[in-house]
Amino acid sequence: MLEFIKVELMDPGYEMLFETTIRSFLGDKADHIAGQVHTEKYRKEWYRKALKKIVAKIQDIDTSTKHKEELAHWSERALDTLGQKHFSESEFALYLLRLTGTLLGFIGVRGANIATLMYYQTPNQHHTEVIIRGGDAMQYYYDQKNSVSVRKKLVAQLKSEGLSDFQISLVLNTTEYQIKKLKNEL
Repeated sequence: MLEFIKVELMDPGYEMLFETTIRSFLGDKADHIAGQVHTEKYRKEWYRKALKKIVAKIQDIDTSTKHKEELAHWSERALDTLGQKHFSESEFALYLLRLTGTLLGFIGVRGANIATLMYYQTPNQHHTEVIIRGGDAMQYYYDQKNSVSVRKKLVAQLKSEGLSDFQISLVLNTTEYQIKKLKNEL
């Protein structure tokens, strides 16, 4: 049985915006999908895949229970619109706008900001960013060497200020044994 796919033309020029937006969530899995922007069925499939990543990532956000509930509510409502028989891209866009506002800390309809964003990178994220930007993949090893030399300098400085090995281990969140090893290498 042949399945006919309704083709609707979106405004020209959205093809690469569509592809790069979806790729920002899914990477190379969404390579060469620009032409699919003109078919609602395929757009919805790609939106769903990206939104599922968003819904999962929201669970990792360290915030209040109320804020996390709001984030889950708006992201799940956006996801629900993708399953409706008559897809409304306008409704979908409004849910995403509410989600964006909630991510920025705006809750309710009074324009009250209840949360402040704070971004940080884990060491793995830092090294991934270096590689993505065309940096040296071996940067991780260079950074490790540099972090050890910085630690040595800190140990020497704290020792000169009169702190004991135990106190230095508390400051650097490591063991007293590690501090003694670093001191021996000074």
